[in-house]
Amino acid sequence: MVYVGRKSFSRISLLMVSLLLLSFHNMFGQQHKIDSLNNVLQRTGQDTVRVNLLLNLARAMYGTGQYNDEVAFALEAKNLSQKLGYKKGEGESWTTLGHVAMRQGAYDSALSHLDHATALFTSIQNYRRLANVHLFKGQVNDYQAKYTVALDHYKTALTLIESYADDAIKFKILNSMGITYFNRGSYETALGYYMDALKVCEKFDNKLYYASVLNNIGVVNMSVLQYDAALEYFQKYLRTMRDLGHTQFIAVALLNVGEVYMKKRSYESAIQYLDSALVTYRQVDEKRGMALAHGNLGECYFLRKDFVRAERHFNQAIEIAEAIKSEEALLKGLLGAAELYIKMDQREKAARHLDRAHQIAKRTGSMLWLEKTYLFNAKLDSVRKNYEGAYGWFKAYSALNDSLFNERKSQQVLQMRELYESEKKDKEILLLSEAKKMEALKASSNQKLLIISAIFFIAIIMAILYWLTVKSRHSTVLEEQHTKITEAYKELKLLVDKVEEQNKSLAQKNEALEELHREKDGLIGVVAHDLRAPLNRISGLVHLLSFNPQLTRDDKELITIIEKVCTQGNGLIRDLLEINQYENSQVVEVSTIDLVAQAKKMSAHFGASLMQKNIRFAIDTPAEVSISSNASYLDRILDNLITNAIKFSPAGKEVQLRVVRKEESVDIIVADQGQGFHPDDLPHLFRKFKKLSARPTAGESSTGLGLSIVKTLVEKIGGTVRIDSEWGKGAAVTITLPLHFKFQPVMLAS
Repeated sequence: MVYVGRKSFSRISLLMVSLLLLSFHNMFGQQHKIDSLNNVLQRTGQDTVRVNLLLNLARAMYGTGQYNDEVAFALEAKNLSQKLGYKKGEGESWTTLGHVAMRQGAYDSALSHLDHATALFTSIQNYRRLANVHLFKGQVNDYQAKYTVALDHYKTALTLIESYADDAIKFKILNSMGITYFNRGSYETALGYYMDALKVCEKFDNKLYYASVLNNIGVVNMSVLQYDAALEYFQKYLRTMRDLGHTQFIAVALLNVGEVYMKKRSYESAIQYLDSALVTYRQVDEKRGMALAHGNLGECYFLRKDFVRAERHFNQAIEIAEAIKSEEALLKGLLGAAELYIKMDQREKAARHLDRAHQIAKRTGSMLWLEKTYLFNAKLDSVRKNYEGAYGWFKAYSALNDSLFNERKSQQVLQMRELYESEKKDKEILLLSEAKKMEALKASSNQKLLIISAIFFIAIIMAILYWLTVKSRHSTVLEEQHTKITEAYKELKLLVDKVEEQNKSLAQKNEALEELHREKDGLIGVVAHDLRAPLNRISGLVHLLSFNPQLTRDDKELITIIEKVCTQGNGLIRDLLEINQYENSQVVEVSTIDLVAQAKKMSAHFGASLMQKNIRFAIDTPAEVSISSNASYLDRILDNLITNAIKFSPAGKEVQLRVVRKEESVDIIVADQGQGFHPDDLPHLFRKFKKLSARPTAGESSTGLGLSIVKTLVEKIGGTVRIDSEWGKGAAVTITLPLHFKFQPVMLAS
């Protein structure tokens, strides 16, 4: 039997009384609406008006957390709609029933109800309501950690509302997509969708929608360890929900505030808010929230070393999550309990919980949870003194961690690049607009010049004719004509001067655009150099550490990982600097290159990499073939192509290097038997920082600059590049170069 102390009992009692008083105060306005609807309902017959009143009452009950009453009104609306043959009302009734089932954690029932709604709205072609159903289906799948299925439903919903100006549902879809991407670990993508949702929210005044996005941004801040910023967002969300009287969302806010305090190690405050969240979730009977609150309370007590209470809360979280089939909440409870049992040295219990968590994480494809299972398994094997097993788990953890880190960094680089390109394009558009104005003014000036010239010549002809016919007229007439001609000339000169002045202004703006381009290149160079110095210092210090004779095997493995990260970072910096240098180089040195010797040189250079992955390297060249080109450029081109071929080829395959001579050119072909390129990737093959569908087969790193560098260099030496590929069957890259390249400086257009 568990006894509750006087202090704890008083705190919980006070908490419940406070919540009840708060709920009564906030729900007073909502209750007035419910009473009004009930009064109208009593005077309404058995018709479609009654159906719509019942549905409005059901929605009002949801706002106050009275789920049983909501279900009762929705069922009455469904039965009456079926009797009347009112498909729209029946579809909305099934949607309401599905939504409340989702909130109560009955996910199978929720999907069944929503399937009924889908069929009804499809039959009457009500695509706006159908979009709302797909939104709820996406949320149900998100709660079950089926993130890919959830995103498919959200995308379908977005497609369905394209022809409707329904900003409210568009906001909900974008916000939900952000939540799902966050749950998958794609924080930058999630923030992008949250920002899109905020932009839509600005079009209409809805505090609930706006606050929900603030809450989600707070969750992202908490995940990247910005706890103070997260707490500020969560507190704003909590205040707004209390003002609006939404009991369910008050519980969400309390849960998030409690979790932030736990991360900040303010355990007393954390437990206070988490207890409040648990009481509020029980009040509205939302089981998923109850499971999450129990999980967080378990973690909080674990951190306070109160293992008895921690175990009780973790077990309650697992029990509820299993009952409602919420794999997200179940994973949280299982991993929390596993970490607790490792700490308590109850190894068998820890192993059972970890095994279940590992299987669920693999099945759902959640990389963040899978990463945690690897780490906890490494800890468990270390406690068991199974160091070889622990090393294997830690290697898997490190590889997945590197993969997630690289994916996030690539997204960040791409977003920064796109932001820069967007700003640059805005400036280019501004300059182009100014240029067009100049051209229009110049055209207008030319037209005026033509008219004035025509007038000028007509005046001369008229003057001559007039002189011939009236020779005897006084010389003052000629003087008047001369004065007019002089004035016309002056006006023409003024116009010419104005056009020249405007041309100078246009030239200055073009120069400013070129300066902007140079500043961009300089910025990339400075950033790259500033990053290289600390990486080299880290690499040097790690190299010194490697000479320590007292290093354990784990220490050496960590040193290897750090050296690998430094090497990858320096590789990215090198590629950034080189592509900048290649794009801006104005001189290309030309020499005679023996391609047969070049091919053999490549074979020797990649010998170790080929042997490591058991890949054959086949060379097919004529007996003799030479070209006039730039040797260092050709070295880098072949290095990039063969590196990619090895990187994306499975072990035991073959990489080919072929040289085919033609009359005025030569083809150099690098072919592999790897994954090839997906059809969706083909338009983007040469874009900088573009991550394609194929992935390195042995965990190698990729900067996304390799093919971009190849294309730049090939064009510098007068060649072309072509890629032939079939997804899943390898790729062949063909470089066509002239036999005799003569460098001709190219002036870059402004």
